[in-house]
Amino acid sequence: MAALLEFETSTTSSQASQRFASQNIWATTSLVRPNQDSKFLRILHSNDSSHIGHDLRANLEKLDSLKNLEANWNGNNAEPFSEFLIDKAKSVLLTLKEQPEVFPTARKSIQFEYEMENGDYLEIEIFEDFAKFFQVVGDTEFSDELDVSKIFSKVSEFYGEGFYQR
Repeated sequence: MAALLEFETSTTSSQASQRFASQNIWATTSLVRPNQDSKFLRILHSNDSSHIGHDLRANLEKLDSLKNLEANWNGNNAEPFSEFLIDKAKSVLLTLKEQPEVFPTARKSIQFEYEMENGDYLEIEIFEDFAKFFQVVGDTEFSDELDVSKIFSKVSEFYGEGFYQR
């Protein structure tokens, strides 16, 4: 049995498809509302998780556990997470070779974190309708909004050119 997860992005590139051979996952970006210039990233994957890596499986399970958080889950009136946001974060995780540390935030977002041994740091915060990144490379800090469809590229850039080449 297969599942289809999709989420809206604001990119305007033409249709693209990529198969992640090591995980037997297909990711497709396709135009679904041509008159509104919006796109959806669709991730088609098998419900059989035996073909995915341990880190990805752990992250997907962590995201599933966020569905159980109730209002005030952090003791500071944080709201529960929507299924839409959780599915959106799952869709992004499925495209990433290097799995992040995953954290819920009190800002109604899900945060992905990467840290290199040299202290370089990348944080991606996914909200229902946008994403943001914060990055430290050496002594330089960068932050900005980030189109969800560009997260794969941002992580690849963080790890260096060629990291995702097969």
